[in-house]
Amino acid sequence: MKKRLFPLFFVAAMSLTACGQKSYSPSDYMLELDYTGTFKILQLTDTHISDKDDQDLHYAFLETLIKDANKNDDVNLIVITGDLFTFAGKTTARKFFDFFDKQGIPWTVVFGNHDEQTYFPVEWMTKQLNQRNYKRLQDHSSSCVFHDYEDDSVRGNCNFAINLKKGGAVTDQLIMMDSNRYNFGGYFGYDYFKESQIKWYENLVKETADTFNSGNPVNSLMFYHIPLFEINDAYEKGTVIYDGRNGAGDGRREDCCPPKTNSGFFETIVSKGSTKAMFFGHDHVNTFEADYEGVKFCYGIKSTNRIYYDPDLLGYQTIEIKDDHSLEIVRSFHTYSEVE
Repeated sequence: MKKRLFPLFFVAAMSLTACGQKSYSPSDYMLELDYTGTFKILQLTDTHISDKDDQDLHYAFLETLIKDANKNDDVNLIVITGDLFTFAGKTTARKFFDFFDKQGIPWTVVFGNHDEQTYFPVEWMTKQLNQRNYKRLQDHSSSCVFHDYEDDSVRGNCNFAINLKKGGAVTDQLIMMDSNRYNFGGYFGYDYFKESQIKWYENLVKETADTFNSGNPVNSLMFYHIPLFEINDAYEKGTVIYDGRNGAGDGRREDCCPPKTNSGFFETIVSKGSTKAMFFGHDHVNTFEADYEGVKFCYGIKSTNRIYYDPDLLGYQTIEIKDDHSLEIVRSFHTYSEVE
Protein backbone atom coordinates (compact mmCIF):
# COMPACT_ATOMS: atom_id res chain seq x y z
CA MET A 1 0.00 0.00 0.00
CA LYS A 2 1.50 3.30 -1.09
CA LYS A 3 2.07 5.89 1.61
CA ARG A 4 0.91 9.38 0.74
CA LEU A 5 3.34 12.27 0.82
CA PHE A 6 2.75 14.66 3.69
CA PRO A 7 3.27 18.38 3.09
CA LEU A 8 6.43 19.08 1.16
CA PHE A 9 7.04 22.42 2.80
CA PHE A 10 5.31 25.29 4.46
CA VAL A 11 5.49 28.84 3.24
CA ALA A 12 7.08 30.93 5.97
CA ALA A 13 4.14 33.28 6.23
CA MET A 14 1.23 30.85 6.29
CA SER A 15 -2.08 32.24 5.10
CA LEU A 16 -4.73 32.26 7.81
CA THR A 17 -8.31 31.76 6.69
CA ALA A 18 -10.20 34.99 6.82
CA CYS A 19 -12.94 34.96 9.40
CA GLY A 20 -14.95 38.15 9.50
CA GLN A 21 -17.91 39.02 11.63
CA LYS A 22 -20.74 39.60 9.16
CA SER A 23 -23.69 37.25 8.87
CA TYR A 24 -25.48 36.58 5.60
CA SER A 25 -28.68 34.73 4.80
CA PRO A 26 -28.28 31.20 3.39
CA SER A 27 -29.93 32.43 0.19
CA ASP A 28 -27.03 34.86 -0.28
CA TYR A 29 -24.75 31.85 -0.82
CA MET A 30 -26.91 30.33 -3.57
CA LEU A 31 -25.98 30.46 -7.25
CA GLU A 32 -28.06 28.99 -10.09
CA LEU A 33 -27.61 26.81 -13.15
CA ASP A 34 -30.32 25.45 -15.43
CA TYR A 35 -31.40 21.83 -15.19
CA THR A 36 -32.65 20.36 -18.47
CA GLY A 37 -33.53 16.67 -18.42
CA THR A 38 -30.40 15.47 -16.66
CA PHE A 39 -27.35 17.25 -15.26
CA LYS A 40 -23.84 15.93 -15.91
CA ILE A 41 -20.88 16.93 -13.74
CA LEU A 42 -17.27 16.30 -14.68
CA GLN A 43 -15.13 15.90 -11.57
CA LEU A 44 -11.39 16.52 -11.84
CA THR A 45 -9.14 16.51 -8.79
CA ASP A 46 -5.63 16.99 -7.41
CA THR A 47 -4.08 18.68 -10.42
CA HIS A 48 -1.22 20.20 -8.32
CA ILE A 49 -0.04 22.52 -11.10
CA SER A 50 3.27 24.27 -10.28
CA ASP A 51 5.42 27.01 -11.79
CA LYS A 52 8.14 24.56 -12.81
CA ASP A 53 5.90 22.06 -14.58
CA ASP A 54 5.63 21.38 -18.27
CA GLN A 55 2.27 23.08 -18.07
CA ASP A 56 1.49 22.67 -21.77
CA LEU A 57 1.68 18.90 -21.29
CA HIS A 58 -0.67 19.01 -18.30
CA TYR A 59 -3.16 21.19 -20.14
CA ALA A 60 -3.04 18.92 -23.17
CA PHE A 61 -3.88 16.01 -20.87
CA LEU A 62 -6.66 17.93 -19.11
CA GLU A 63 -8.10 18.96 -22.47
CA THR A 64 -8.11 15.31 -23.53
CA LEU A 65 -10.09 14.43 -20.40
CA ILE A 66 -12.58 17.23 -20.93
CA LYS A 67 -13.11 16.44 -24.61
CA ASP A 68 -13.63 12.76 -23.82
CA ALA A 69 -16.14 13.49 -21.07
CA ASN A 70 -17.94 16.05 -23.23
CA LYS A 71 -17.91 14.17 -26.53
CA ASN A 72 -21.71 14.31 -26.61
CA ASP A 73 -21.76 17.98 -25.54
CA ASP A 74 -23.55 16.96 -22.37
CA VAL A 75 -21.26 18.15 -19.55
CA ASN A 76 -23.10 20.87 -17.64
CA LEU A 77 -20.48 21.67 -14.99
CA ILE A 78 -16.81 20.95 -14.27
CA VAL A 79 -15.86 20.69 -10.58
CA ILE A 80 -12.19 20.55 -9.54
CA THR A 81 -12.12 19.15 -5.99
CA GLY A 82 -9.04 20.77 -4.52
CA ASP A 83 -5.26 20.80 -4.60
CA LEU A 84 -5.33 22.85 -7.76
CA PHE A 85 -1.77 24.06 -7.15
CA THR A 86 1.48 23.32 -5.37
CA PHE A 87 4.41 25.78 -5.62
CA ALA A 88 2.41 28.00 -7.97
CA GLY A 89 2.55 31.75 -8.44
CA LYS A 90 -0.13 34.15 -9.62
CA THR A 91 0.73 33.77 -13.32
CA THR A 92 0.32 30.00 -13.08
CA ALA A 93 -2.99 30.39 -11.24
CA ARG A 94 -4.36 32.84 -13.81
CA LYS A 95 -3.33 30.49 -16.62
CA PHE A 96 -5.20 27.65 -14.88
CA PHE A 97 -8.37 29.72 -14.56
CA ASP A 98 -8.05 30.97 -18.14
CA PHE A 99 -7.74 27.39 -19.38
CA PHE A 100 -11.06 26.42 -17.84
CA ASP A 101 -12.74 29.60 -19.03
CA LYS A 102 -11.75 28.67 -22.59
CA GLN A 103 -13.51 25.29 -22.38
CA GLY A 104 -16.90 26.96 -22.71
CA ILE A 105 -18.39 24.88 -19.89
CA PRO A 106 -19.41 26.26 -16.49
CA TRP A 107 -16.73 25.34 -13.95
CA THR A 108 -16.03 25.71 -10.27
CA VAL A 109 -13.50 24.70 -7.64
CA VAL A 110 -13.10 23.93 -3.98
CA PHE A 111 -9.74 24.33 -2.27
CA GLY A 112 -7.45 21.62 -0.91
CA ASN A 113 -4.69 21.54 1.69
CA HIS A 114 -1.91 22.12 -0.87
CA ASP A 115 -3.62 25.26 -2.17
CA GLU A 116 -2.03 27.02 0.79
CA GLN A 117 1.44 26.00 -0.36
CA THR A 118 1.61 28.62 -3.08
CA TYR A 119 3.27 31.99 -3.65
CA PHE A 120 0.04 33.84 -2.95
CA PRO A 121 -2.49 33.73 -0.11
CA VAL A 122 -5.66 31.70 -0.48
CA GLU A 123 -7.60 34.95 -0.17
CA TRP A 124 -6.03 36.21 -3.43
CA MET A 125 -7.37 33.13 -5.21
CA THR A 126 -10.80 33.73 -3.69
CA LYS A 127 -10.83 37.29 -5.05
CA GLN A 128 -9.83 36.08 -8.51
CA LEU A 129 -12.64 33.54 -8.62
CA ASN A 130 -15.22 35.95 -7.25
CA GLN A 131 -14.25 38.41 -10.00
CA ARG A 132 -14.61 35.75 -12.67
CA ASN A 133 -18.04 34.79 -11.40
CA TYR A 134 -19.00 38.47 -11.59
CA LYS A 135 -17.80 38.59 -15.21
CA ARG A 136 -19.86 35.46 -15.99
CA LEU A 137 -22.98 37.19 -14.77
CA GLN A 138 -22.23 40.61 -16.28
CA ASP A 139 -20.64 40.10 -19.69
CA HIS A 140 -20.23 36.29 -20.02
CA SER A 141 -16.44 36.68 -20.44
CA SER A 142 -15.92 33.92 -17.86
CA SER A 143 -17.72 30.64 -17.17
CA CYS A 144 -16.60 30.41 -13.52
CA VAL A 145 -19.38 29.60 -11.04
CA PHE A 146 -18.03 30.59 -7.63
CA HIS A 147 -18.97 32.72 -4.65
CA ASP A 148 -17.38 33.39 -1.31
CA TYR A 149 -17.95 36.16 1.21
CA GLU A 150 -14.55 37.29 2.40
CA ASP A 151 -16.01 39.08 5.42
CA ASP A 152 -18.45 36.45 6.70
CA SER A 153 -18.27 34.50 9.93
CA VAL A 154 -18.14 31.10 8.19
CA ARG A 155 -14.75 29.40 8.30
CA GLY A 156 -13.15 28.68 4.96
CA ASN A 157 -12.86 30.27 1.54
CA CYS A 158 -15.33 28.41 -0.68
CA ASN A 159 -18.64 27.63 0.99
CA PHE A 160 -21.54 28.13 -1.41
CA ALA A 161 -24.31 26.27 -3.20
CA ILE A 162 -25.40 25.90 -6.82
CA ASN A 163 -29.13 25.40 -7.22
CA LEU A 164 -30.16 23.41 -10.28
CA LYS A 165 -33.32 25.08 -11.47
CA LYS A 166 -36.04 23.85 -13.80
CA GLY A 167 -38.61 26.54 -14.28
CA GLY A 168 -39.03 28.09 -10.86
CA ALA A 169 -38.24 24.87 -9.01
CA VAL A 170 -34.93 23.71 -7.57
CA THR A 171 -34.54 20.07 -8.57
CA ASP A 172 -31.22 19.44 -6.82
CA GLN A 173 -28.52 21.39 -5.01
CA LEU A 174 -24.73 21.18 -5.32
CA ILE A 175 -23.00 22.19 -2.10
CA MET A 176 -19.38 23.32 -2.30
CA MET A 177 -17.42 23.45 0.95
CA ASP A 178 -13.91 24.24 2.10
CA SER A 179 -12.49 21.28 4.06
CA ASN A 180 -9.69 23.65 5.13
CA ARG A 181 -6.02 22.80 5.13
CA TYR A 182 -3.84 21.96 8.16
CA ASN A 183 -4.51 21.72 11.88
CA PHE A 184 -1.95 23.14 14.30
CA GLY A 185 -3.90 22.59 17.52
CA GLY A 186 -3.58 19.50 19.72
CA TYR A 187 -2.02 17.67 16.78
CA PHE A 188 -0.44 18.53 13.45
CA GLY A 189 -2.36 17.08 10.56
CA TYR A 190 -5.22 17.71 8.18
CA ASP A 191 -7.88 20.17 9.18
CA TYR A 192 -11.60 19.56 9.51
CA PHE A 193 -14.95 21.29 9.03
CA LYS A 194 -15.49 23.81 11.80
CA GLU A 195 -18.59 24.55 13.86
CA SER A 196 -19.44 27.68 11.84
CA GLN A 197 -19.43 25.61 8.63
CA ILE A 198 -21.63 22.90 10.10
CA LYS A 199 -24.13 25.52 11.26
CA TRP A 200 -23.96 27.14 7.81
CA TYR A 201 -24.78 23.76 6.23
CA GLU A 202 -27.73 23.24 8.58
CA ASN A 203 -29.12 26.69 7.77
CA LEU A 204 -28.58 26.20 4.04
CA VAL A 205 -30.42 22.87 3.97
CA LYS A 206 -33.30 24.28 6.01
CA GLU A 207 -33.76 27.43 3.95
CA THR A 208 -33.54 25.49 0.70
CA ALA A 209 -36.22 23.09 1.95
CA ASP A 210 -38.47 25.88 3.22
CA THR A 211 -38.14 28.03 0.11
CA PHE A 212 -38.24 25.45 -2.64
CA ASN A 213 -39.79 22.22 -1.34
CA SER A 214 -42.51 22.96 1.23
CA GLY A 215 -40.14 22.25 4.10
CA ASN A 216 -38.93 18.90 2.77
CA PRO A 217 -35.19 18.40 2.17
CA VAL A 218 -33.98 19.08 -1.36
CA ASN A 219 -31.67 16.37 -2.68
CA SER A 220 -28.08 17.57 -2.66
CA LEU A 221 -24.56 16.50 -3.56
CA MET A 222 -21.52 17.82 -1.73
CA PHE A 223 -18.04 18.55 -3.09
CA TYR A 224 -14.94 19.17 -0.95
CA HIS A 225 -11.33 17.98 -0.77
CA ILE A 226 -10.29 16.12 2.41
CA PRO A 227 -12.52 13.08 3.13
CA LEU A 228 -14.49 13.10 6.37
CA PHE A 229 -13.36 11.31 9.52
CA GLU A 230 -15.77 8.44 8.71
CA ILE A 231 -14.11 7.53 5.41
CA ASN A 232 -12.58 4.30 6.76
CA ASP A 233 -15.86 3.27 8.37
CA ALA A 234 -17.56 3.84 5.02
CA TYR A 235 -15.17 1.42 3.33
CA GLU A 236 -15.00 -1.17 6.12
CA LYS A 237 -18.56 -1.08 7.47
CA GLY A 238 -20.60 0.37 4.62
CA THR A 239 -21.63 -1.09 1.28
CA VAL A 240 -18.77 -0.81 -1.22
CA ILE A 241 -20.30 -0.01 -4.61
CA TYR A 242 -17.08 0.48 -6.58
CA ASP A 243 -13.81 -1.03 -5.37
CA GLY A 244 -11.34 0.23 -7.93
CA ARG A 245 -10.46 -0.76 -11.48
CA ASN A 246 -9.54 -4.30 -10.49
CA GLY A 247 -12.02 -4.75 -7.64
CA ALA A 248 -11.39 -6.86 -4.53
CA GLY A 249 -9.75 -4.15 -2.44
CA ASP A 250 -8.18 -2.23 -5.30
CA GLY A 251 -10.20 0.88 -4.46
CA ARG A 252 -8.12 1.59 -1.37
CA ARG A 253 -4.52 1.43 -2.53
CA GLU A 254 -3.28 3.72 0.27
CA ASP A 255 -4.34 4.57 3.78
CA CYS A 256 -7.17 7.06 3.78
CA CYS A 257 -5.99 10.37 5.22
CA PRO A 258 -8.91 12.15 6.88
CA PRO A 259 -8.50 14.61 9.77
CA LYS A 260 -7.86 13.11 13.19
CA THR A 261 -10.71 15.15 14.66
CA ASN A 262 -14.28 13.97 14.27
CA SER A 263 -16.18 17.24 13.95
CA GLY A 264 -19.58 15.56 14.04
CA PHE A 265 -20.37 16.90 10.57
CA PHE A 266 -21.33 13.51 9.16
CA GLU A 267 -23.93 13.01 11.90
CA THR A 268 -25.43 16.35 10.92
CA ILE A 269 -25.44 15.38 7.23
CA VAL A 270 -27.28 12.13 7.97
CA SER A 271 -29.79 13.79 10.30
CA LYS A 272 -30.74 16.50 7.78
CA GLY A 273 -31.59 14.00 5.03
CA SER A 274 -30.53 16.20 2.11
CA THR A 275 -27.05 15.16 0.97
CA LYS A 276 -27.09 11.80 -0.79
CA ALA A 277 -23.47 11.68 -2.01
CA MET A 278 -20.15 13.41 -1.32
CA PHE A 279 -17.27 13.76 -3.78
CA PHE A 280 -13.68 14.53 -2.85
CA GLY A 281 -10.02 13.83 -3.70
CA HIS A 282 -6.90 14.14 -1.51
CA ASP A 283 -5.79 10.48 -1.51
CA HIS A 284 -4.39 10.13 -5.00
CA VAL A 285 -4.63 6.37 -5.48
CA ASN A 286 -7.93 5.68 -3.73
CA THR A 287 -10.92 5.37 -6.03
CA PHE A 288 -13.65 3.58 -4.10
CA GLU A 289 -17.31 4.46 -3.69
CA ALA A 290 -19.18 3.27 -0.61
CA ASP A 291 -22.64 3.82 0.82
CA TYR A 292 -22.58 4.46 4.56
CA GLU A 293 -25.72 5.28 6.54
CA GLY A 294 -27.48 6.33 3.35
CA VAL A 295 -24.76 8.69 2.10
CA LYS A 296 -22.27 7.83 -0.66
CA PHE A 297 -18.58 8.52 -0.10
CA CYS A 298 -16.98 8.88 -3.55
CA TYR A 299 -13.31 9.46 -4.37
CA GLY A 300 -12.54 11.27 -7.59
CA ILE A 301 -9.85 10.24 -10.08
CA LYS A 302 -6.52 12.07 -9.99
CA SER A 303 -6.33 14.24 -13.07
CA THR A 304 -2.60 14.94 -13.65
CA ASN A 305 0.64 13.07 -12.94
CA ARG A 306 1.89 15.68 -10.47
CA ILE A 307 3.20 14.72 -6.98
CA TYR A 308 2.44 10.99 -6.59
CA TYR A 309 0.13 8.77 -8.61
CA ASP A 310 -0.40 5.31 -10.07
CA PRO A 311 -0.13 5.35 -13.88
CA ASP A 312 -3.33 3.35 -14.29
CA LEU A 313 -5.35 5.69 -12.08
CA LEU A 314 -5.30 8.99 -13.94
CA GLY A 315 -8.40 10.43 -15.51
CA TYR A 316 -11.80 11.72 -14.42
CA GLN A 317 -15.25 10.73 -13.33
CA THR A 318 -18.66 12.02 -14.31
CA ILE A 319 -21.72 12.23 -12.12
CA GLU A 320 -25.03 12.41 -13.94
CA ILE A 321 -28.11 13.42 -11.99
CA LYS A 322 -31.31 11.87 -13.35
CA ASP A 323 -34.85 13.19 -13.12
CA ASP A 324 -35.59 10.79 -10.28
CA HIS A 325 -32.48 12.09 -8.40
CA SER A 326 -30.59 8.84 -8.99
CA LEU A 327 -26.92 9.11 -9.95
CA GLU A 328 -24.91 7.51 -12.71
CA ILE A 329 -21.20 7.66 -11.87
CA VAL A 330 -18.77 6.77 -14.67
CA ARG A 331 -14.99 6.60 -14.32
CA SER A 332 -12.62 6.97 -17.23
CA PHE A 333 -8.88 6.35 -17.13
CA HIS A 334 -6.25 7.85 -19.44
CA THR A 335 -2.46 8.05 -19.69
CA TYR A 336 -0.03 10.81 -20.66
CA SER A 337 1.07 8.69 -23.62
CA GLU A 338 -2.06 10.04 -25.35
CA VAL A 339 -0.58 13.57 -25.42
CA GLU A 340 3.20 13.10 -25.25
